[in-house]
Amino acid sequence: MSSQKLERETRAAACPSYILQHYHSTGCCGGAFSFRAALMDPKKEPYLCTAPREFRETTAADIQLSLDDKRRGGGPRVGSFQEAIPGEGWQALPKYDFTTKSRSSAFNERMHVEWENHVDHILKNDGDLPVASVVAKAGFRSCAPCCRDMLALARPTGKTFIMVDLAENDRRGTFHFVTGDSYLPVPKEACEEQEVARLKDITLRAQSGEFQSSEDIRDAVLAGNFPIDKTAQALYASDPALLPPGVARGLTGRGLLEVLHGEHFARLTAEYGASILRDASSPMAQRQAVLICRARARAALAAAWKPHLKEVDVEAYANAAITPLLPEEPDAYLRTKLAKTLAPSLAAPPPPVASRGTRRRWARRGEGKAGKEAVHDDGVSTAVPEDDDAVSWQDMEDPDEDL
Repeated sequence: MSSQKLERETRAAACPSYILQHYHSTGCCGGAFSFRAALMDPKKEPYLCTAPREFRETTAADIQLSLDDKRRGGGPRVGSFQEAIPGEGWQALPKYDFTTKSRSSAFNERMHVEWENHVDHILKNDGDLPVASVVAKAGFRSCAPCCRDMLALARPTGKTFIMVDLAENDRRGTFHFVTGDSYLPVPKEACEEQEVARLKDITLRAQSGEFQSSEDIRDAVLAGNFPIDKTAQALYASDPALLPPGVARGLTGRGLLEVLHGEHFARLTAEYGASILRDASSPMAQRQAVLICRARARAALAAAWKPHLKEVDVEAYANAAITPLLPEEPDAYLRTKLAKTLAPSLAAPPPPVASRGTRRRWARRGEGKAGKEAVHDDGVSTAVPEDDDAVSWQDMEDPDEDL
């Protein structure tokens, strides 16, 4: 049986889509994204750091601090994957650690710590992504910008991204396998103990470079017949801002780093900003700041891709990349959230290979309907947003959420 047919016939996980739940707990008004989005500052230039990251010892106490302190930004620890976490000698980056300069930032927002790990993997691999760039996250369930980033980079480059969230817990969290144009999210909640052990084995083998290609990793996951979160798969694989598979194979060095940063900051402003725009009570200064930061992120993403994609309308693509996956109009978003499912257009799992229409989506000869609908209004105020002391936290809906 072909791998494409196997992918179509994967068994659905018999549990709720925790990733969709996490999207709502962070993307709603007053969620964690709202807190970070309220701090976005259009005056701050995007910063691309090419220095090695400062990994530090991580213990069970560090992880517990991340779980206990959701408000002050200790954040989850993220580093390489190992079978027992925290384990002996686990080195990781603490999220939202402002004591180091070896981190990339923009708009007063650090890059998500898993993406700093991917940067480090590129730096250690002579400017190229390894076949599989693997990160393990302690005390956190993956958020929308990070899931979108994985597909955005894996599809055009043909490389693999693997994220294991709540890596210290064998009963909760998700193994995210993004292998080229394939996305296979496996929730541990739906797995038997032996299945988690097999997932760990695949992840460790991928991290150590035992697989020759992304296709080999995908086939190993498919052969395991693991339960797949079909809702999460449909949500992220149906992202209208995805490039055709393989259009940027061979992209390395500074160009790759610029694209990685551009993708991350575009989708960060899309999803973080949506939590502000979904809240009708958000101060106008915050709403304007979101739109300005999105415009700057869009321009940076288009500039990063333009030298490498001659047959793609990068402006239309960048417009789609700064648009959130779920509606940001308050009433429309609330209806989607209350439905506890996806919009009808996202409900069907995507085909394993891009259709001809998908391949043409960003062709220069026409943006098509998807590209036109994604365009944002540039007519926003350029006034510098004022600090808003009224920003406050609300209790998190998802106990996994951690800044």
